[in-house]
Amino acid sequence: MNITELRYLVAIMKWGSVSAAAKQLYAAQPNVSKALKNLEEEYGVRIFERSSTGMIPTEQGKRFIAQAQRVLQQVDELEQEAHQQQRSCAELRVVLTHATYASYAAVDFLQQAARSEQLRVHIRESGAIEALDFVLRQGYHIALLRYAAEDEDYYLRYCQRHGLRQEPIMEFSYLLLTSQDSPLARRQVQNLDELNDYIEVLHGDAHLPGEESTVSRWQVNPNRRIHVYERCSQFSILQNLPTAYMWSSPMPQRALEQYHLALHNCPAQKQQMRDVLVYPEREPLQPEEQLFVQLLHKQADATIKDSGWGRLTAQ
Repeated sequence: MNITELRYLVAIMKWGSVSAAAKQLYAAQPNVSKALKNLEEEYGVRIFERSSTGMIPTEQGKRFIAQAQRVLQQVDELEQEAHQQQRSCAELRVVLTHATYASYAAVDFLQQAARSEQLRVHIRESGAIEALDFVLRQGYHIALLRYAAEDEDYYLRYCQRHGLRQEPIMEFSYLLLTSQDSPLARRQVQNLDELNDYIEVLHGDAHLPGEESTVSRWQVNPNRRIHVYERCSQFSILQNLPTAYMWSSPMPQRALEQYHLALHNCPAQKQQMRDVLVYPEREPLQPEEQLFVQLLHKQADATIKDSGWGRLTAQ
């Protein structure tokens, strides 16, 4: 027995025949007939007498149908209560790469979710390796990864092996981010060696999941570096240290203006990067998660159009 079979049974009672019930429920008539047959065989009860005028419930059938109606009413009440709770409680657990457009999407989500009676939101920033761990082992629902294009095959295999779906968001070449007062903001870097006298601010992962190597493959200056783990620190350093720079994805213009930063193309930097959303394939996204993903795509689209760098990737 399942809920669909009970719904078919009650519909036969209401409309008087299998064909009429199938028509009202937009179901195939053989499926409705099969459901009735399954119930009668499973419980050893003859629910209807077949006649030329339609389906007539037996005495046992009347009691069976009445019980089925009570079960369906309870199921409907349970679904209604669950939907009401969903509307009154906004819940999101997401891990983001260090991308300003992603943080803006999180703010957009919070502005809409703030009207909910209950708000349970966890927003964490991390590199790709830690983000995968949070989704696989620590109860987070979705993560935005950033990795080098050359590593895509590895991440595809890793996600497939762990039952994670990938949803591409953005592709870009790293851009040079500095203070507007930095000497680097007033000239174009043609050779990465020109950055040796400057201080690199960096975050995120340069390694593959499970890789033991500690070699950073695309950062520039190994001798002058500052490692940061949250957004406010990196922007404050760039603002107040004209000799500092970092490699960045495209950023919204309003963020550059707010933090007095400059973002420009660097021909010497050819590293191709990808931002990809991942979440468990076996679990459908909840409405709050779907909303966040929509807002993330919207912010990525606006950032690409605003900056003129990078490109969106097809879903």
